[in-house]
Amino acid sequence: MLGPMEDRERRWLGALLVLGTMTVAVILIGQVAAIVSYFSDIILIFFLAWLLAFILSPVPTTVERWVPSLPRIIVVVVTYLVLLVGLLLVAIVTAQALAGSISAFIDSLPGIAASLPELLAPWQRLLDQFGLRIDLLSSARTVLDAAASFGGTLVGPLTDLALASLSIVGNLVLVLVFSLYIVMDRDRMLDFVGRLVPPRYGAEFRLLRTSMARSFGGFLRGQAILGLVYGAVAVVTHVVLGLEFTGASAVLSGVLMAVPFFGPFFAWAPPVIVAILTAPDQVGLTLAIMGLALLAEMNVMQPRIMADTVGIHPLVVLASVIIGAKLAGIPGAIFSVPIAAVLSSFFFYYLNRSALAAGDVATRAARVVEAREGRPIRVPTPPTAADEIGGGFEPPQAPQPGT
Repeated sequence: MLGPMEDRERRWLGALLVLGTMTVAVILIGQVAAIVSYFSDIILIFFLAWLLAFILSPVPTTVERWVPSLPRIIVVVVTYLVLLVGLLLVAIVTAQALAGSISAFIDSLPGIAASLPELLAPWQRLLDQFGLRIDLLSSARTVLDAAASFGGTLVGPLTDLALASLSIVGNLVLVLVFSLYIVMDRDRMLDFVGRLVPPRYGAEFRLLRTSMARSFGGFLRGQAILGLVYGAVAVVTHVVLGLEFTGASAVLSGVLMAVPFFGPFFAWAPPVIVAILTAPDQVGLTLAIMGLALLAEMNVMQPRIMADTVGIHPLVVLASVIIGAKLAGIPGAIFSVPIAAVLSSFFFYYLNRSALAAGDVATRAARVVEAREGRPIRVPTPPTAADEIGGGFEPPQAPQPGT
């Protein structure tokens, strides 16, 4: 019969239990990741539907305010029918322009590569004068090879979309249909989820709703607007100055502008690079137009669009963008900031609630009475920190006479 364990044996047993728990957790995470990867295409459709409903939900609400006599279902259905037709046309036209632009760029790469020594010679001499040992020609060829490889992977899906292939259009219709149901039954779905949440977590659930509506929805809509406007500026620049590869350059500028923190530093570059490679006499004017548009967006549009939508420190924004880009590339960099904003709301909510509970005079007095009399003492619930963080929380109502 085994005797009592010594302290060292207990420590070893505790360490083994911790290691075993960690091992089981890693195995479970791997299994869950494999299941998620297997159903990734279906999960992506539902995620895009939720995201589309989240971003476009203010549109039916605005229409209802203008025409309050119309039922919500009619407003939502008409809005999404218009959206379906418009989105299909825009997607097909954009895909055609992008596929043609990328194909033309890939076809012109041999000529561009042959002209690189002449184009880069003045810049190479300038770097040599400053003592910077950088081989521009080798770096440029590496970048062109990477661009050709990346462009080749995009041409196939873009061509399918441009030709309105059944699979692409079918997935797009599924996204729109699911999004339509999410918008129509949003309130009932939220009420159902709210009933599933235990009452003691009701404040957290309301905080999640308000923080996501403010941070997630507002941030994504703002970034989409900034990207679309800057992409339109790139299109106008290409058309006015007669630059080539309009579709690929404009889309790349818009996507970079939509990437928080780092994107705007490089969003101006695609039209300028196209001008350097194909129209050197237009480089200065291209750089001036894209630079002025960048300054206008960053100093005029972005502060107004992003006002009160994120509310987190720039250092947290930088860290979240780096982590998101490491985990999921450009989509991770874009979605990392609103996720960080939601997590920040919960962090400060719990921090303030803990401080409030620790410093509340009524709570401390009730604990003293409980310890003295040995019976639970009910303390009136004060307004929580969620009133300040979540916004829109109603403080507890005083009991009415006779209740």
